[in-house]
Amino acid sequence: MKYLTMFFAVLLYLPASGQAFDSLNRKTEIKKCMKPVYSINEFCRIADSLQMSIDELCDYPVIFPIKEPERISSGFEMRYHPIYRIRKFHTGIDIPKTKGTPVYATGNGIVTSKGYNSGYGYYIEIEHAGSFRSFYAHLSKTMVTVSDSVSITQQIACVGNTGATTGSHLHYEIRKGKRFLNPIGWCGCLFGMLNNKQNLFRFKQAINE
Repeated sequence: MKYLTMFFAVLLYLPASGQAFDSLNRKTEIKKCMKPVYSINEFCRIADSLQMSIDELCDYPVIFPIKEPERISSGFEMRYHPIYRIRKFHTGIDIPKTKGTPVYATGNGIVTSKGYNSGYGYYIEIEHAGSFRSFYAHLSKTMVTVSDSVSITQQIACVGNTGATTGSHLHYEIRKGKRFLNPIGWCGCLFGMLNNKQNLFRFKQAINE
């Protein structure tokens, strides 16, 4: 509960929006800058240089899809697949949790795909700003449908073990175009940037005293 409580507390301090024209220009500027971005380091650098607000950052997949994840059982790496018995690149991360654990949208976006296949089981894909997409698989239950608009921290599904799995967990990916991105850095991005801004604010206060 601490995870979501802290996030919702932050949202209370979102700045009021400006004029529609200025907002449109701002979104166009951010979209242009983020178009060539694939790495989390580059994303953070641009976000910092543009002084992106919390609500602007929330348009990207920047938090964990599971509250208080305890561990990552399989990372973004080459591995020996436990079901197919072959070496294969794992295009996301696996987060073990009991069946029925809530799964949350990691950023504001639109549901562009959901369904079932033999590998991923029940899955959902959400498109975010900058053409980034988050993907959630092996779900036991889905709570959104294609074309739904979803908000960051909104529950969209429940953890399960559908598809090719050896146990209950969430398989989570971040995609852009035809590329798969390592979700680890993205999952802690929002709180990392908030902490950096808070430390910078404290530093500026200290040198002005």
